[in-house]
Amino acid sequence: MKKFTKFICVALAATSLSVMADDDNALSALALQRANYSLEQAVEKVSQDYKGQITEFEVDDYHNRSSYEIETINLVTSEKHKLHLSLEDGSILKEKSSSIKMMGINRLDDDELFALKELQTSDFKLDKTIAMLKEKYNADVFEFELESEKGITFYKFKMVGEQGIKRVLVDVKTGSVIPVMSR
Repeated sequence: MKKFTKFICVALAATSLSVMADDDNALSALALQRANYSLEQAVEKVSQDYKGQITEFEVDDYHNRSSYEIETINLVTSEKHKLHLSLEDGSILKEKSSSIKMMGINRLDDDELFALKELQTSDFKLDKTIAMLKEKYNADVFEFELESEKGITFYKFKMVGEQGIKRVLVDVKTGSVIPVMSR
C-alpha cells in the first residue's frame, strides 16, 4: 500500500508541475498580448547596449511587473549580464553583471563555451530568426535558450499562437528549423 501511495503522490506532483508549466506559458502569452514593448525591440536594445551574445530569454515578472528576462554573455570582455526589461516601455527594471571568470578560470562549462564560440563564428542572426519564426508559425516567441548537444549548437524556442504552444530547435550554423513534438 505504501508503494501505491508513493506512486499516487509522485503522479499528482508530476501532473501539478505540468499544469503549472501550462499556466506559466499561458500567462506569458497574456503578458505578450498586453506588451507595448516588443521582443524585437528588446533584442535590438540589448544587442546594442550589451555587446555579446543573447543566450537566454523568457517572459517573466519582476516585482509584479511583466518583464523580458534576458541573459547575455560576452566572451571578449568575460562578462555576463542578466536584465529585466519592462514589457510596458522597455525600461531596465533590474541589471546584474558578473564576470564569467573566477581567479582567471572560465566558469562556463564546455558545452556553453562551445556554443558561444560556434555562435560567434556563424552567420546566425537572432532578430531575423525571431521574425521568421513569428511569420512561419503565426506565433509569438516567449522563451528561448542557446544550447549545444551532440556537437550541434542551437537555440531552443518556445512560441505561443492560435495553434497553442510550439517548440522548435534552430541550428545556428545552418538555420534549419526542426519542430519538437509536445510531450
